[in-house]
Amino acid sequence: MTQRPFLTRNLLLLGLASLFTDLSSHIVFPLVPLFVTGVLGAGSVAVGLIEGAAETVSALLKGWAGKWSDRVARRQPFVVAGYVLSTAVKFLFVIANTWPLVLLARATERIGKGLRSAPRDALIMDECTPQTRGRAYGFQRAMDGAGGLLGAIAAWFLLGFLEFREIFLWAIVPGALGALMAMLVREHPAPGPQSGVASTAPRVRPRFRDLPLPLRRAIEGCTLFALAQFGIAFLLLAATAQGLDDRDAILFYVMFNATNTVASMPAGRLSDRYGRKPVLLGGYALFALACAMLLAGPGLVWLLFAFLLYGAAMAAIDGTQRALVADLAPPELRATAMGAYHAAIALVALPGGYVAGLLWQHLAPAATFAFGALLALLAIRVLMRLPESRPA
Repeated sequence: MTQRPFLTRNLLLLGLASLFTDLSSHIVFPLVPLFVTGVLGAGSVAVGLIEGAAETVSALLKGWAGKWSDRVARRQPFVVAGYVLSTAVKFLFVIANTWPLVLLARATERIGKGLRSAPRDALIMDECTPQTRGRAYGFQRAMDGAGGLLGAIAAWFLLGFLEFREIFLWAIVPGALGALMAMLVREHPAPGPQSGVASTAPRVRPRFRDLPLPLRRAIEGCTLFALAQFGIAFLLLAATAQGLDDRDAILFYVMFNATNTVASMPAGRLSDRYGRKPVLLGGYALFALACAMLLAGPGLVWLLFAFLLYGAAMAAIDGTQRALVADLAPPELRATAMGAYHAAIALVALPGGYVAGLLWQHLAPAATFAFGALLALLAIRVLMRLPESRPA
């Protein structure tokens, strides 16, 4: 029997959609904490609220979009709508003159991500075999990372001669290309107990409580780590706290994205070959080590290692967590499972970001990183109790 090719047309188009959209987003996102603190005069708590609320606002949509994608047996309409909204709303960053408006813009942009994330991941799942899931999600994350890398380089370059608001306006252009790539995807019928029978597909009413217990336990472990993950915004604040100007701080962000991009595909291959659990354990450990680098003391060398380790950790974690969910999800509940995963980790983003900001502002930056390291170690303990997940 002929083996199904790993990189299909739809996977390539979805990868390009992610690349262009992340290029657009990562022109904007690394500048947001610098814009909020340097131009609008807000503090680290505002930064934490913006970053946390951005993910939390999209949480309910991620669950809703996943369930409805399974219920109507369609993926692409949600994916296209999400990419279009994420691009169009970037104009709000151009006109924002207070940090609550930045929060609104950031949260609305994440609504687009909430619409597309679970259906897109389910569409990727529909495109690949169990033996190539790690590579498929690794490819998706690599394209995300490549877009983030190019966006960070563009932000660094444009920051040399343009103001923040002008840069935000230019970021809309690659986002429009990403939405176009999503429109070109040709959707196959979503699998399910009555796949191929269009008249009965809407009768399926997926529910989160229908998910298998091992899958729910895996999502709990991923959620605990998400609470620990304070976000790249605080690394950028750490860079400026050590005396780096905005452009130099963005260079460190470029290094983070370069590491994330290079490591994503190898991490996916490793999870296909050796299982999801060891790769995730390694990713959580790398994150805890990055926190330790930041706790080691002031110095650009420690900061550089922290950015590089953070990039490698996220390369090992992001795609592998999704592949783990895919391994444990019933075919008829794929988008529902992805929605539950995305919603769970997004719901803890607001309290996690708020706590990180409070610790930074009222205690010390070291308290933020110690908090992240502690929760990452707890997530490792939870993950070690899970049964091994390896593709059939």
